[in-house]
Formats: sequence, C-alpha cells, structure tokens
Amino acid sequence: MLLIMQVPGLDLLFPQFCLRGRELGAILDRGSKSEERFRMTLRSGRYKRPRARSVAFDNVDTYADVDVFESIVSIESLRSAWKAVARDKPTTLRAQDTEMTGFTDEFLHALRDDLISGRYRPMCYAGRESGSSGAASLTEVGLRDRVVERAVVTAVAHRADAVQTSCSFANRPGLGVEDAVEQVVAMRDAGAVHVMLARIKVPAPGELVDAALTVLSESVNSPRTHAVIRELARAGALQAAADGTDSPSSPCLAHLLINLALTPIDREMCDAGFGYVRYAGDVVVCTEGESDQRDALALLNRSLTDQGLQLEQDAITMITFDEGFCYLGTDFTVRLPEDGSLRQSHDSVADQVVYVGRNGSRVHVSEGRLIVDSVDGIPQMSIPQRAVSRLVLTGHVSLSAGARSWALANGVEVIFLSWRGSYLGQLAGSSSSTSAQRLIAQAAHAQDEQLRLPLARAIVRAKIRNQIHVLGRTGRRARDDEVAFVCRRLRSTIRELDHALTTDELMGLEGVASNEYFACLSSLVPDDVSFPGRSRRPPRDLANAALSYGYAILQGEAVGALLAAGLEPALGVLHASTDKRPSLALDLMEEFRPLLVDRTVVALLRTRRLRPAHAAVHNDGVWLSREGKKILVNGYEETLQRHVKGALPGFAGTWRRHIHHEAQLLARAIMEPDYEWVASHGGSGHHRL
Repeated sequence: MLLIMQVPGLDLLFPQFCLRGRELGAILDRGSKSEERFRMTLRSGRYKRPRARSVAFDNVDTYADVDVFESIVSIESLRSAWKAVARDKPTTLRAQDTEMTGFTDEFLHALRDDLISGRYRPMCYAGRESGSSGAASLTEVGLRDRVVERAVVTAVAHRADAVQTSCSFANRPGLGVEDAVEQVVAMRDAGAVHVMLARIKVPAPGELVDAALTVLSESVNSPRTHAVIRELARAGALQAAADGTDSPSSPCLAHLLINLALTPIDREMCDAGFGYVRYAGDVVVCTEGESDQRDALALLNRSLTDQGLQLEQDAITMITFDEGFCYLGTDFTVRLPEDGSLRQSHDSVADQVVYVGRNGSRVHVSEGRLIVDSVDGIPQMSIPQRAVSRLVLTGHVSLSAGARSWALANGVEVIFLSWRGSYLGQLAGSSSSTSAQRLIAQAAHAQDEQLRLPLARAIVRAKIRNQIHVLGRTGRRARDDEVAFVCRRLRSTIRELDHALTTDELMGLEGVASNEYFACLSSLVPDDVSFPGRSRRPPRDLANAALSYGYAILQGEAVGALLAAGLEPALGVLHASTDKRPSLALDLMEEFRPLLVDRTVVALLRTRRLRPAHAAVHNDGVWLSREGKKILVNGYEETLQRHVKGALPGFAGTWRRHIHHEAQLLARAIMEPDYEWVASHGGSGHHRL
C-alpha cells in the first residue's frame, strides 16, 4: 500500500515521481545542519527551482560549454590530436608527415579559427583519388577531420563513459573482451545458467547521432561541441571509422556515439535486474529460469523499438551453459572458463597492509622485522619491515616507540580505529608535502562558496552515478521494479544538481539520493540479514556495522592520500570545514563509498562469508565481532588490491592507487580554478556480486 504525502515544493524535486510515506519520513528526519535547513525549506514551500543558466564564457559550471569546447579548440589539444592521428594513420598519411611539418602551426590555427567561428565543415570521405594529387587531398581533407574527431573524443570520452552503464564493454577506456567474458562467468557462477544470445542491428553512426547526443548531454552540456559532432556525422565523416578503417588502438567517435545511443537499452536491461552484457552489438543475457529468458527478449525488443532499432532475428539463440556456446571467441560451458582465468597479471607489487585488532596486542620492531605480540607477550606475527606499507590498529593495541619512529621515518601510514571501528586518527610523517602557500590557497578556496560549488556538485554527481552503477550490478529479477524505479529517481536527482545554488542544497539532494539508494540496496541482501536501511551512531544491524567499519578504514585511506597530495584534510569542499572531522577526506571518500565499501559488503553478505553470527550486539547498537572484522578486512583488501583501468582517464592501477591519484587531481582542482576535476567510476575492476 502506498501512502502519498503532499509536501509543498516536493514536486519541484521529483516532478515525475511520488514518495512513499516511510521513505519521505526518512528523508525529512535527517539530522545534520545542512539537511535540516533543506528539510525546512521543503516543508515551507520556499524551495524554488532556479531558472537554467544560459551557457556563457563566464559560466563557472564544471560542465559548461566553455570548458569542453575550449579544451577541444585549444592549440595544445589540436596539436596533440594531430600527432596522434599522424602516428596512427596508414602509411600513405604518415608519408605526408614530413611535408606537413613545415606548416603544422598554420594548419592548426586555421582549423581552430574555423571551429570557433562556426565555419568548420567536414569533407566527405567518399571519392578520393589516388596518386600525388590524391595524397595531397588526403592530407588536407582526411587529416583535418580526423584531427577534429580525435580532439572531440579526447575531451568528452571520460565524461561520456561516466553516463554509460557497467554492462557495455566494447570501445570503452579499460573495458574489453576479457572484462565482458569475466562478467559472463560471474553471472554463470551466481546461478544464472540460462542464456540468450542476440545481435542488435546497429545502423551508421549518423543515424544515431540524435539519440547519442541526448545521453551525452547528461554529462556534456556543450551546444558547440554537439554541433561539431553533428557536422562530422552529417558529412559521413564517421563512416570510415565505423567500417573499421581506423586504427584499433585509437579512440573513435563513431564507436562512442554507438555506445551512447545504445545506453538507454543498457539501462532498461540492467534496471530490470537481468544479467546483461553487451559488446558492441553482440548481447548475452543470463537468467535463472526459462521464463526470465522470454521476459528478457520481450524487454530487449521493446527497448530497441522505442529507439527505432531492432534485433537480427536469425541471430537469437536460447541455450544453457550445460549445452555450451561461444561468445566473443570464448567457449563457455558449465565450468569453463574458470573465474579469474583470463585476468592479466600486473607487475605492480601489492600493498602490504597489516591489520591488528586483538585487544592487548603490541606492535614493535626488532632486527628489521615488524612483530605483533599477543597480550601474553607471545609473538603472533613476524614479517619484514620492508614489506609493510600501512598499519591499521583497532581497539586497545599498543605501538612501541621504536615502531612509531620507524613508521614516521619510512612513510608507513598508521591508522587508529576504535574497537567499534570508528576513525580516530593517524600518524602523518614528513612525507606530507603541505606547504604554507598551498594551505593559504586551500583555505581561501574553502571559504569561497562560489569557488567550491562546481567541484562540490561534481563530487555529489560522481557519488550518485556510482550508486546507480552498484544497483545495476547488484539488482536481481525479484526486485526489478524497485531497482528500476530507484535508478530513475537517482538519475532525476543528478539532473537537479545543476539547479542547486549552494552546497547546502547539494547536501540536501545528496541526502535524498542516499536514502533512496540504501532503501533499495537493503532489499538486495539475503532474507536472513536484517538491513532496513542506513543507520549510524550506532549501527543497528550487521550490514550497517560492516558499512561503518569499512567507511572508517576508507576514511583513513583518504586522509593519508590528501596529506601525500599536500592538502589539509580539515578544509572541505562539499562538507563544511570544521575542527571535529577531516571534511576534505569525507569529500574524497564520496565517490569511492559505493564502489569500494558498499559493493564489498553486499558481496560478502550474498556469498555468506559475512553472516548474522558475525554481529556483536551491545546495549547501544550492533558491531562486528572479531571474526566479522577479519572477514570484512579481507574482503576490503581484495577490493583495494584489484587492478582497474578506465576508472580515471589515462590511469591504471589498484583501487588504492586510484584514491591517491584522485587526491592529486583534487589538489589540482582546488589550486587551479580552470582545471576540471573528473571522478572515477566502475572501470574494469571485476567484482562478483
């Protein structure tokens, strides 16, 4: 039964949805100051959706036209694109490199002027002649448009990737055949043994440009950029790339447009809870029963029809893993390939993190080794000091003076948590690069609401997108309606972020999204796990105890990364600066909470590694038992040590390295007002749920 409550101003937040009574109550009962102000604004009816601001050169919005388009038409961007195209093109084009060198600057400046003035018109690729005159024509025509295409893709690729789902794998940064195969294996191992294979009839990119730009506008609000893309598509300049004449290793606007145009279909299938993988036009859907196969086919056909597309009817196959089938060149059976068999090995050495959580333990160093003694003084662990990069001490664990000095001298982070798992603090040695000038600049930034707002908006946007990513990977058919409903609500909240004029409004919208997200996530855990929603201070159940403990560890990671980046963790961007908490660390954590902690906790609950028996009930709440903490720590470290690519542009490494890299980018965004900060997303990190 739905209880509809009329709240003044609420229709401005979610014009196409209504809130259920218990959900609305949860939203309106938030306790922080910013959320309280937002609650009062909602109740009073004073909340007004601001008029959309026009795109102008003085617009400071992170996703404004000036940011994206100017990055495309800068001489540096065009020169980089020219070098990349000249390197990737066939021999005929590379032979012209020497001739082009003499007038490259003239060529690039003329191209830039044409783009800025709107005079740029691509040339059609058909009807080129061979011979010396044809070679010159190829240089002046083909190269010119390829440079523009490369510059556009470089500017929008990561933004476009952020609005796509986690189930499409072709022609995306860091996502390829191996990742798609691993996802199919994960679905099989989760019990989805009935398989539907299908192929989408993908038209030429020019026919998909309107649908693609509709999706792209969610992250790139740049009319001039859209106009350039339309010109390339209109002239047929993308067809050669779509036909495969482009270098396989180079970015391709045609493939990007195809993925964007198919994103609404991907969203429909993921939101419905189907095990769905798409590689270009090749689709595989894994379900637990035959009836679900038919439902999946019906939904796929309906979604494609809505987009003016269709399946190749002779390419539809219903089969099971018992029978075996081939997808993306891999033979699948009930046992092969094995989970993880296709993962590449990486040269990077895994981070060695030591967790000590038994009360009365003592950590000290002796003869080049780190030793952990029990309360009786009996050594429980002895490992080489050089193998340790981080110490996490929970509860009443003592640290000797020698171990403290060694950690400070060698840049080994030591994080202190309470026995309940709350973050207490950490040792920060001389490795911190904070300078007086940077601290002054950071403080000035933290005090300026208008400077903070674009970055704060980007942080909230990244968090909500990653929440949608987690729900898409976690949803199941039994909960398809609720998952789809909440994902649509979260996407609606993302659109509302552009209208928030203060960080308080952003925090209010973030609170609304988090309540929606956790209400849905709580329905996706096993039935014997009590998880009615997010509860803190204290946690009321096993799932919340695990989330709180994981967030505390992640907070320590974020503080250490900020100190290494030369930032003061107390000076926040989204969260207000205060002496009582490391506000900037909470900002940095936001995008990583769903990807690293939430996914880990749900995976542990679903695989029964974390069970109700691991909850320790006390008078004031529920906390993880010692065994529960060990299980969570192991799962958390498995996640943090996972090598991912594509989550951040041009960067690959473990999730822990991503946190540190993101802290460096955050420092740059704070210190350089013109720099556009980008957030991480799911990348190619394989995660079984």
